[in-house]
Amino acid sequence: MPDIDHSMITFAKRWSPYGGGDEYILPEFGITPMLFYQRLHTTLERKFVEGLDLTTRLSLREFCARKLARNTVRVE
Repeated sequence: MPDIDHSMITFAKRWSPYGGGDEYILPEFGITPMLFYQRLHTTLERKFVEGLDLTTRLSLREFCARKLARNTVRVE
């Protein structure tokens, strides 16, 4: 797993209990929160993520899905 993916997982594990720390994503990773959560979700969809237990992986994946759903533009 690339170091950036590991850093993103570590960040998400630390900040997800507090809503995600979105204001720190751009300065720390150089990408928008939406792109961060898209990339992290893709990483967490892999069958195996080294050093991450299944419960945490599923919890973080659900967290990313909720964050991404909030940013979806809905046409009514």
